[in-house]
Amino acid sequence: MLSGALGLAVRYGWIGFNPARLATPPAAQGEKRNVPTPAEVREALAAAEQEDPTFGLFLRLCATTGLRPGEVCALRWCDLDLTAGELSVSGNVVHTSGLDRGYVRKGPKSEHAERLIALDPYTVELLRAHQERRRFRARRWDGTLAQDAYLFSIDAAGRHPVRRDTMGKRFGELAARLGHEYTLYGLRHFMATQLGAVASTSTVRERMGHGSLQVTSVYTHRVGEADRIAASYMGELLDKP
Repeated sequence: MLSGALGLAVRYGWIGFNPARLATPPAAQGEKRNVPTPAEVREALAAAEQEDPTFGLFLRLCATTGLRPGEVCALRWCDLDLTAGELSVSGNVVHTSGLDRGYVRKGPKSEHAERLIALDPYTVELLRAHQERRRFRARRWDGTLAQDAYLFSIDAAGRHPVRRDTMGKRFGELAARLGHEYTLYGLRHFMATQLGAVASTSTVRERMGHGSLQVTSVYTHRVGEADRIAASYMGELLDKP
């Protein structure tokens, strides 16, 4: 940050040289995170689904897809192809105030604009059940569930997404009751850790939406076979008895 500021000062002619260029930054220290085990995640998902099926589905999407919580909040029904078992990550929700409706739906937080990932069969089944619940709720309020409605919404019509921090706090309370020591974001690290043991680095990176990817992958219209195998593996991992 200092180097950038001093670089602008050089450009504006305020100083003759950027002294930050002579500095040697310290070696990067990797942040240690608590990554849950498969047994812990299964326990958390079961407890969440018993408490609230919608909350359980939110957590399952975090755990099986590796999406960032804000990307899950941003999912709309038009982002899903339940017949093909695919999900398009096209946005990220950032709340701008303390009010639930104060938010901005931005592009996904990744190096390319959009990515397409596969879903395991049981997650597709849960999404279909969730869609029926949302449709029933919308009909009770004399409305219909629009294609651009949010999957996880604070209103019957699905016009406004849930807050990322609200879901994080709710998960934190659940984890504390279960004696687990990880955050909602830990489910993303869980996916990367578990999938990294059986899938290629490129499959994990593309599924998570970061790292250097080929520009042509932006225009992919179908998920690859490797990603379908990855989706099935994560689903089976969480559905073991």
